[in-house]
Amino acid sequence: MKHYDYTDVRGFVHDDELKKLLCIDRGFDELLGYLLEDDFLSIDQSVGIPFFAATRDYVGAVESDGSGSVWIVKPLSGDDVPKTELATGCFLLDFYTRTMSAPMVITRIDGAPYKATKLILRAEQLTGADYTEIRQLKEQLLLDVINRWIYFDEDRNPNNYMIKYNSRNDQIVIAIDFLNADLLSEELKVVGTNKKFGWERRAKTRYLTPLACATCLEYDIGFFDMRLSFFRRLEFPFLKKLFLEILRHNPDRESTSKRVADNLLKRIEYVDGYFRSRIASEKKDGSQKKYREMGKAFTRFYGN
Repeated sequence: MKHYDYTDVRGFVHDDELKKLLCIDRGFDELLGYLLEDDFLSIDQSVGIPFFAATRDYVGAVESDGSGSVWIVKPLSGDDVPKTELATGCFLLDFYTRTMSAPMVITRIDGAPYKATKLILRAEQLTGADYTEIRQLKEQLLLDVINRWIYFDEDRNPNNYMIKYNSRNDQIVIAIDFLNADLLSEELKVVGTNKKFGWERRAKTRYLTPLACATCLEYDIGFFDMRLSFFRRLEFPFLKKLFLEILRHNPDRESTSKRVADNLLKRIEYVDGYFRSRIASEKKDGSQKKYREMGKAFTRFYGN
């Protein structure tokens, strides 16, 4: 079974405008520094924003560098700070592992702190697409299962994904909204089932993915290694340093960043091991191409 090389996100996205929208025109370190800057956004009341955002007190903002990228922002309140900082971590880990998603950050605008989310304009929700049959959509969602399982992000229904088309008519799945992810739990909230491939969750009414568990069995471990290989590269010093920078508004960021790093590494080991114990090493018909060298793509595209 042939499939796209989803590790080559720049090649898959193809269009420069989309690369800028998804932040993949930047390297990892450059993007991290940019998103953690204050005043990289300016409020612009002339920006048209979705109705759902307007009813929740968001306003439009644009990037101060003149790039034209549009965000929605609202003043911070309540639990926004810890949830948004951890959501920023999910986005940056998505970026690191070649997963397309929309950034959510905390930034100051004219001295005041705001929660900011990048808008994916001229896109459609996954809800209306036949994602169980269209191969590009299905494959991207299958790889996305790995991310959401590791982040314990159990609110991944079709409304949490957008679809953009590039000039080649490829369908690009973009994950949005990570506020329900849980990077702090030291318990396994999503556990693999024993008898057959699948998972059990604490929140029984929530999705881990819009797809049926059995869909994963249509592919071999080489396919899933396109995503798992990048997660396996993550090490404790890198993760702790990353979250020390992200959790800049957290008074306990030293201990919290260590906790998050420990949790993520344990989950990565668990999820990687579970997939390898349940997913075939190669499809029986022999048509699935092996991707043993896929991890080497890492250095070709971002150099980190």
